Amino acid sequence: MSSAVEDQIDFSKLKLQPLDAPPPPRYSEEQGIPDATANPKTNDDANYKHGPWLLKKTSVHVESTPSNVLDDNLSGHVSISTTRSDEKRPTRNLLSKIGRQPTSDKIHEDGISISDSHEASLFGTTVSIEAARPRKLPTKQREMKGLEQAASVKRWAGDGKPAEPWGKLIKDPELWDTSGDVLVYFGYQRPHASFRIRSAILEATNSEIIKGKLQDGFKGTSAAPSMYSSPPDAKNLHMDRKGQQSAPSNAGSTRLGTESLIRYEIHFPPPDEGSKTTVLRHHITTRNFFAFLLKKPLVGLTLYQALVDLQQRLQLYLPHENNCTNLLIDYVSDVHLHKVSNDPAAAAGLLAWSEDAEVRWRDGWREGFVHSCGMFSHSRNYHEFHDISHVSRTLLERSYLELEARIQEAEGRLSSFNFDDIWAGTEAQFHPSRVVFDQFRQFLESYYTKANKRWPPTPQGQSNGPWLTSDIIFQLQRDFAALYEYHVNREVVWSKTKDPEALYRDMVSKADGRPVEKSNGQDFSLTNLLYRFDKRHNFFHIPHPYPLLPEAAVINGETKQIKSKFYNSKAKALEKRTALAFSEASNATILDSAIVANGLTEAFVRYEKTDDLDDTSALCARKARWMLLYGILQVLATLSVDTPDLAFTEGVTYFLNPRLKGAPPWKADEEAGFEEASPKLSYCWEAPKVSWGKSDANP
Repeated sequence: MSSAVEDQIDFSKLKLQPLDAPPPPRYSEEQGIPDATANPKTNDDANYKHGPWLLKKTSVHVESTPSNVLDDNLSGHVSISTTRSDEKRPTRNLLSKIGRQPTSDKIHEDGISISDSHEASLFGTTVSIEAARPRKLPTKQREMKGLEQAASVKRWAGDGKPAEPWGKLIKDPELWDTSGDVLVYFGYQRPHASFRIRSAILEATNSEIIKGKLQDGFKGTSAAPSMYSSPPDAKNLHMDRKGQQSAPSNAGSTRLGTESLIRYEIHFPPPDEGSKTTVLRHHITTRNFFAFLLKKPLVGLTLYQALVDLQQRLQLYLPHENNCTNLLIDYVSDVHLHKVSNDPAAAAGLLAWSEDAEVRWRDGWREGFVHSCGMFSHSRNYHEFHDISHVSRTLLERSYLELEARIQEAEGRLSSFNFDDIWAGTEAQFHPSRVVFDQFRQFLESYYTKANKRWPPTPQGQSNGPWLTSDIIFQLQRDFAALYEYHVNREVVWSKTKDPEALYRDMVSKADGRPVEKSNGQDFSLTNLLYRFDKRHNFFHIPHPYPLLPEAAVINGETKQIKSKFYNSKAKALEKRTALAFSEASNATILDSAIVANGLTEAFVRYEKTDDLDDTSALCARKARWMLLYGILQVLATLSVDTPDLAFTEGVTYFLNPRLKGAPPWKADEEAGFEEASPKLSYCWEAPKVSWGKSDANP
């Protein structure tokens, strides 16, 4: 009704015919909110306190105001529209209660209309009553077990910041805009407002409930200057999947912050019946609705509870054409609430919400699952962990056990760099170069003991826990990738043939396809040893498996004879030739300085030039050391690659590469699963894909 008409008529003086029945029930948005703890098996009308019907809208339109209007009875047209044929009887009953008998039933495209009409004489009035079932909100199929032990309300600021206690329900500074013209109260009994919002933001939602509250809470037009440099446009609030709704900018506001700006006071009372927890959740969700509009941090008892309740409130408040799930996913992404690094409770909450039937957010599920698996020893002790479905918990436990097996196998190898099984089952295990292999292993132990003060390092947290963390793995990966680049021969590859039996049986020149190894009396087959090692442990073959070898072979006997007599100039010259041969058999002149300056690489170059080879040639010594390097790189590849497409991987010490077989749990047979972390994504496989040289060789 226009304000002009409202000023001219005193509705309290209108003499309406008495009604036999009490007035229709008052509709409020709270009556459409189902209790999250209610039994999901209850009937459809369980959430309606006034039977199956609620008044949706009542409108009165005054066409004229003759002088004798106060003495005549109102006449007009009363109509109630339904959208389903099974609602015909309740509609008739509703008309009967207000003293009207419908005269006709008319069929429309959108359902059945039951109406009653009579003529208007001196005063023409149209009274329209629409009755409909309130929107049926989804009922959670699982109880929120995490709420049972929730001690306090928490605030999630996003960006990986830890959850912190929150107690700003009385007045929230994050939702108090001094230029706002709407005061928001939690209930009619509250003496002070909790939020201050701009009405343009609320109107842009196109929410009938919010607009109704604004109309009911209108206090009058302010005489203060406009708080906007330009009128806010509802089009500025986007409600689509690609962009979370964004409020009009504050840039043009003058921020007067005076009471004269207040034009509306709206109230969000709690449900009439409910426990203290239910009332608290209602108030928290009201607060989170405004936080959603303004992209502010989320609060709640648990992250899962906060997201579920907010999703249901969005479905209640926003128009039907909005995809509330996608809008909430955008909000979570924009605020970075899915950055759950080092937060077991938040990771469990994200996982539980992402797998809900109405959500099924693949990226969120993967993020929550991978981080929950990495923190599984802690996550399973949190009550929020039980909000995760049984299927996902089973997948988590399986992936955790498999990941732990990989970690323990790597710890066993890397604690002493024990790769003796490379030699096992071949005649090469008795070759003199086996001594060089063992000496190189001792060099590595000594180097990392000096660098870390102890090797293996002391376990973090508990003395009997694992010592191998993702930080240590990445440190080792950098070191050994640099050493690999220093010595690898990128002109040698595994042979590729159509015969499966001959595949990967030879190392050949990339240029002409000829084998690079020829057996002789003093040498041993590097190809055979590495192939058997990979086959035994189901490793993928490293694409470039062969090192650069010294061109000039130093005669073993000559070395022993010279050293056995006396240390003279000839012995010094022999050592220089050996050092020169090793130096020339490297990529030092074409590598980036970061690789050459790597601590392990520098230490190894010094070690190799001064090592006593005894009965081994420089060529065999280089091959023996390469075997140990090859084995270490294969083990590192099993743990050094994170799950692809994770949003957040930095700042964690746990591993982010669990198996994702059977995930996500709702995946159909023909639907693609997640890409898993694979050794083929590690450095030795990825480096050859880029232009190898000074600008791209940094591991």
